[in-house]
Amino acid sequence: MRETKSEFTFDEPIEKLWSGVTVYEVLVHWLADEVRGRPKVGGDFSWTWKLGLEGDFTTHGIYKKIEPLKELVMEWKDHPADPTGSIYLQLLFESLGPNQSKLTIVNGGFPGGESSDVWIEGAKEAWDGQAVQLKDFLKENPDITKFFKKS
Repeated sequence: MRETKSEFTFDEPIEKLWSGVTVYEVLVHWLADEVRGRPKVGGDFSWTWKLGLEGDFTTHGIYKKIEPLKELVMEWKDHPADPTGSIYLQLLFESLGPNQSKLTIVNGGFPGGESSDVWIEGAKEAWDGQAVQLKDFLKENPDITKFFKKS
């Protein structure tokens, strides 16, 4: 199985970075147009992008591992590269100090062979772009708790 891996440094405390990636009311501001499912091991998630004339694209998966402030692992149920459920997203969080943290994004489980090259290249480009959007969003919103659903 093959994977892509990227590392990003954020000028944010790890708690804010973690919330930016795990609170679905925040995810709609930088990741997808519609997000469903709260992080819970065994719980489902779905992300939908509204693509205009092309229609909507929705992907579904399951949360496989959650270690707060350290690791989040999700597995797709319907990834076009391998709909058997072996494509995963692993997010590793590391504190680099009180106001700096690192996010490592690993997207893997891609089948071997040239046929998955396009998927791996696309995944790396997409996640690298999403990380930049996340970084910009967190910088522009010092208090992301304003997006949290009030209970």
